[in-house]
Amino acid sequence: MKPVLLLLFLASLAPAADPTPRPNPARFAKDIAKFAAERPEKGGIVFTGSSSIRLWTDLKQDFPDLPVLNRGFGGSVANDLSVYFETVIARHEPRLLVTYTGGNDLNAKLTPQEALADYTAFLDKFHARFPAARVILTSVKIGEKRLAQIPQVHELNRMLQAWTADKEWARYLDCDSYLADDKGHPIRQYYRDDLLHLSPEGYAEWKKILEPVLREEWAKVR
Repeated sequence: MKPVLLLLFLASLAPAADPTPRPNPARFAKDIAKFAAERPEKGGIVFTGSSSIRLWTDLKQDFPDLPVLNRGFGGSVANDLSVYFETVIARHEPRLLVTYTGGNDLNAKLTPQEALADYTAFLDKFHARFPAARVILTSVKIGEKRLAQIPQVHELNRMLQAWTADKEWARYLDCDSYLADDKGHPIRQYYRDDLLHLSPEGYAEWKKILEPVLREEWAKVR
């Protein structure tokens, strides 16, 4: 057997690498209990995901004529959205879902492929439950605090965009290109002092990008 073929054969016999452990969803028990205690707002637009959503405290003020609801919980990963699907999303019976997740997945040492698998499993779960609803996937953002992860962020974004390409109900939206200068480095003014989360200026730019798409998608499901 030729050396190259032998190497390929031996590689095929090697056991698959163990999946990266996901953070324990139980860490959010109190946050989810608070959500569960609130009366559900049904039939509107649910924003969900990690701290970039949770910290959008002016969400209702930014979209005052739209039925938006913030269901972000900081530090969450895509797997948490699946675990707490019923409380965070399903009970609100949304007609439009806006998601932001992925950065914490990569920070938890998941590969881009693992992060994609968890994210799309959640989205498929949503679509199976609410087939007439629509989804806007906002791209994973970069940040100076996580400079080493920027290549993985770009890879995950490329895969998310490709995944949505043949899905009429899901729309990928680039919401992070404005965060980088011409060298691909995060622009300081768009971040808080922690160099990770968005500043008011960062949210203002995000709103400019998202708002026309949000209104367009909402008009399809009203």
